[in-house]
Amino acid sequence: MVETIGQIIGFVAMAIIVFSYQQKTHKNILAFQMVSGLLFTLHFLLIGAYTGCISNFIGALRSLIYANRGKNKFTDFKLWPVVFSVVFTVSGIMTWDNIFSVFPIIAMVVSSVVLWIDSPKINRALSMPTSACWLIYNIPNRSFAGIATEIFVLTSIVIGMLRLDRRKKQ
Repeated sequence: MVETIGQIIGFVAMAIIVFSYQQKTHKNILAFQMVSGLLFTLHFLLIGAYTGCISNFIGALRSLIYANRGKNKFTDFKLWPVVFSVVFTVSGIMTWDNIFSVFPIIAMVVSSVVLWIDSPKINRALSMPTSACWLIYNIPNRSFAGIATEIFVLTSIVIGMLRLDRRKKQ
């Protein structure tokens, strides 16, 4: 029953993150990803995938900080991508379960750099490898919501790139 509830929560998180890539502003992308990350934290906790759980929790915190850049010295700290990369690596080592645990670490380190860049176009393009890493992690962890999410996210990224990023012919 707990795993079923976890999967349901994961599918709600999926809907939110897929919608995030259709946002026009960097701040809105991050806001939707923060909410989705918190729901995925609970999802992975309930299905017993702890590297995914802690990675999503830290990722939600990262989204909150990144979305508020430009408001104060704390959120403008230029080394946030490095700080988060170290935190993701250490937490991944601490929650290591098997070789598949490396994939959320890679995904979150890469996304720590990608999401720092204030460009929705770049965010969409460079989020594809992170999504692929999560897909690889989700399969052996039986995260059905996670598997579906990454398929939809990859599709949503491509649609967002076609809809918002390609140059229009004049």
